Amino acid sequence: MTFHIKPCVVFLFASIIMVCTSFAQPKGDGKFNFSKLVDLDVKMKTETKVIGNDGVIRTTFLEEHLVRKGSAAWVERIIPSIVPAKKKSKSGSDHEHFDPLEGARLVELEKGQIRLSFLQHDDKVRVGIPKSEYQSIGFDGSWERAYYMMTPQEYAALKPTSRATAIANTQWYEGDDKENYLRILVDFNNAIPLLIERGNFIGTRSHKTTLTPQSLKDIPKEWKAINTYTPKVYSDFVD
Repeated sequence: MTFHIKPCVVFLFASIIMVCTSFAQPKGDGKFNFSKLVDLDVKMKTETKVIGNDGVIRTTFLEEHLVRKGSAAWVERIIPSIVPAKKKSKSGSDHEHFDPLEGARLVELEKGQIRLSFLQHDDKVRVGIPKSEYQSIGFDGSWERAYYMMTPQEYAALKPTSRATAIANTQWYEGDDKENYLRILVDFNNAIPLLIERGNFIGTRSHKTTLTPQSLKDIPKEWKAINTYTPKVYSDFVD
């Protein structure tokens, strides 16, 4: 069977945590350790608000599940149970489409090399993505952003602030330009942000991601089973 690729569907998770590198701020304090690996089970909640020129206020809310084990990061959209099971998308020629939002994304770092896979649970398929196709699949190629939610360069562009936090061993950082702001509450123990806030100063656009980490008790059962999945490569989904 020949597969077709849907128009690129980018993980909102990736777009929400994307940090603007143009912020002209003093260098970060270097306290965040980008080589520290902490196994975590993280629930992520993202809220967005956009006020259009037409005066319509558009808000969105979504939840995702992030699991870190060793140097691997697994992220999967949490679909409310009331949502009907999604039917497989077919083209007019009865060809199946590839949708990266179906299943989970697994980013692994092995001997300095990134391996990106998408797991489709219904079909028990593991789709390997080559570096040349990262952009088309909505991945920027940064293992640090997949694992830590930011890169060393982005962290270095932020400055620590005196904003109060009641959580031990955490620190607020911020960056801004003339129009936009970025604020991150960093948890040094778990090597992950707890809050990411960004938007514009006029108040027409805002994004807030709340991360709730806890100790990893077990990896998802689907992750355990991926060795039994049928391996495919991205080119398998192209005519």
